[in-house]
Amino acid sequence: MSSRPLLSIATLGRCLGLLALLALRVLTLRAYPLNSDEPQHAHVAWSIGEGALPYRDVFDNHGPLFSAIYAPLMHALGPRPDILVWLRLAVVPWYLLALVATWYIARRLYSRGVADAAVALTGLAYVFFVKMGEFRTDDLWTALWLCALAVAAHAGRWNGRWLIAGVLLGGALSVSQKTVPLSLMALLAAACIWAAPCRADPKGFLKRGLALLAGVAVVPGAFWIYLAFRHDLGPAWYNLVAYNIAPTGDPSHAWPKVRFALLAAAIVGVVTTGLRRAGPVDPSARWRLFVGLHGVLFGSFIWLAWPLPTDQDFLPIIPTLIVCLTGLVSRSGVLSQARAVGFVALLIALELVLLVKHAPPWHDALLYKEAQLRTVLACTSPDDTVMDAKSGAIFRRRPYYTVLESIALRRFRHGLQAEDIAPALVAQHTMTVIEDRLPPATHVFVAQNYLPGMANVFMAGKTVPEGRAARGVDIVLAGNYTVTDGAREVPVSIDGGPASSRWPLSAARHAVDTPYAKPLLLVWTPAWVCGWRPAVVEVAEPEPVRAS
Repeated sequence: MSSRPLLSIATLGRCLGLLALLALRVLTLRAYPLNSDEPQHAHVAWSIGEGALPYRDVFDNHGPLFSAIYAPLMHALGPRPDILVWLRLAVVPWYLLALVATWYIARRLYSRGVADAAVALTGLAYVFFVKMGEFRTDDLWTALWLCALAVAAHAGRWNGRWLIAGVLLGGALSVSQKTVPLSLMALLAAACIWAAPCRADPKGFLKRGLALLAGVAVVPGAFWIYLAFRHDLGPAWYNLVAYNIAPTGDPSHAWPKVRFALLAAAIVGVVTTGLRRAGPVDPSARWRLFVGLHGVLFGSFIWLAWPLPTDQDFLPIIPTLIVCLTGLVSRSGVLSQARAVGFVALLIALELVLLVKHAPPWHDALLYKEAQLRTVLACTSPDDTVMDAKSGAIFRRRPYYTVLESIALRRFRHGLQAEDIAPALVAQHTMTVIEDRLPPATHVFVAQNYLPGMANVFMAGKTVPEGRAARGVDIVLAGNYTVTDGAREVPVSIDGGPASSRWPLSAARHAVDTPYAKPLLLVWTPAWVCGWRPAVVEVAEPEPVRAS
């Protein structure tokens, strides 16, 4: 009596391949540089975990699902300098899920061999590997879209599967608004490819379409009800829609959109004509054409018409285009099976070389950010605000609502948004700034009222000019200050008071009287006590007092 093995050799090979990709993924968690989106998403998730409302209490121009998923994890991990390593580890499941969905798509359209090759090539593709390893909403967005596509490709006439595909699609929409153009390109491709079958079976297509739409409404509907119940719909509309579509002051760039429209019309026209002339086409062939056409249309749209194209915008179509290219080579018969295996192995080797070159596992690209977070956490309390461009402090509230990404900076530059950050710093008593991407007027204010120090963390402080007579210093940020020469505390008299190195100073002009002729510094006392040191003056030696 023979017994069948629990796992075939091919299945075991696939599992080992996924484990190898997982191992590489873990080994390179710290290898690629920090993207500014990562702390922004981490800050939103942390804020929700601390009881804040998305949109009303913290700015976020992304859908709420990603932050809602990671809010409990952020709350459980708590403030820690190495948080981004843990968060990068926490998005690995979306990378693996995207690869599994890619395998099922390729298996449905082509063969197991093509699916295996496509997954290996996708998993090691540089942009896909790096961007799917960052803590960003696009990881979940990509995984949900590919899962929806995989379910739809296997759905056939089963309305229940179309409902599940819709739920996954609605989840993707609840993560990123980029799902809208992604879906529109899919509808355009589907209308082009399935026009004839739809006319032959309108009721069947209508039922499946309604099931898909019903599924799409589930997750966004749940969030809509929640936000309405918490009176957060108005801020959500501003963050998700109004903010993103408001003018930036840059030229409209209508010509790229026209070029895309002309290109899309030409592509759709060629495909439609080809299908009409081809006669009967089997469902698998239509799906192969749909996946390829959708990828080309969406990629062209992002490249030509999207106002701010980035690498992560292409994540959902990188796997599908690789599937189509791999399938085309396989079906063309240009390469024998042995040569095809060798060619794929060569491509995989080249991808590995590229990865190791740009993200060597032995390189730690997060040390600087961890030093920055360590400084912020040590020198500020949970009640303090920290000004940064895109929530770089992660575990501290920002005094300014809008994040300073490219859209806001363009509006500042063209005068479409008031540069009112400095008043917010004063009103919120913000004594700590991470100097990054600040607009010009704010940069000047920070240079005048803060001192630079370790890991690009600026602390409230002023330079006391050199001289022997009483020197005037204008304090804008009221607080407790320590007088120092940069290395040690220096007792001085301020406004005629007895000599001391630590002073509570109001927002006013103060007279500093000291026998030290060289410049001194006033440093926010909590920063000085925690070990932060300024990097703006040489260590001053005490000058002897001369008799008059």
